[in-house]
Amino acid sequence: NVYFSPRLATERKRVQEATSDGEEILDMFAGIGPFPIVIAKEKNVNITAVDINEYAIKYLNENIKLNKLKDNAHITAICGDTNEVAANELKGKKFDRLIMNLPGLAPEFLDLAVSLCKDGGVIHYYEFSDGFSQGIERAQIACEKQNKEVEILNTRKVKSSSPGMWHVAIDCKVSDKK
Repeated sequence: NVYFSPRLATERKRVQEATSDGEEILDMFAGIGPFPIVIAKEKNVNITAVDINEYAIKYLNENIKLNKLKDNAHITAICGDTNEVAANELKGKKFDRLIMNLPGLAPEFLDLAVSLCKDGGVIHYYEFSDGFSQGIERAQIACEKQNKEVEILNTRKVKSSSPGMWHVAIDCKVSDKK
C-alpha cells in the first residue's frame, strides 16, 4: 500500500519553484515520487528518491517512465531505509536540497539530513505540530550538534491534520559555521 495526497500539489509546486537547474536533491521519504516528478518535469536536476516501501518504489519507477522529465533531469529510485541508504549507497555524498515530507517520523531523521546537506543547502522539513517553534528548535539543535548554522527561510501551515494540529513546513538553509 502507498500514500498519495493531491492536497499537497501547491506544496510540491512551491518546492519545485525554489529549485534551480543543476541541483543534487535527496527526497528522503519519496513514496511514489510526487516531489521528484514535479521537480524533474521543470528543472534539470539529479534526484535521489528513497523509500522503504517496495511498492512505492515500483510505482515511482512507473511514474518516471510515464512522465516526461526535462532533457537533463534524472531520478534514481532506491528502495531501503534512509539511514541504511545514507550509510551505503550515499556514503560521502552531499545534497543541495533535501525533502523530508514524512511529518510523523521526520524529526528522527533531522540529524541525518543536516549531515547530508551541502554548505548553503536547503532542507524542506515537515512535521505535525501546533506551530513552528518546535520544528525551528529541532533544526537549530540538529545544526548546532554538527557545528552548522541554520537560517529559517520560510515557515507555513501546509494543511490541517487534526483540531489544533497542522502539517507544517519549515525551510532551513544549512551552512558551515564561519
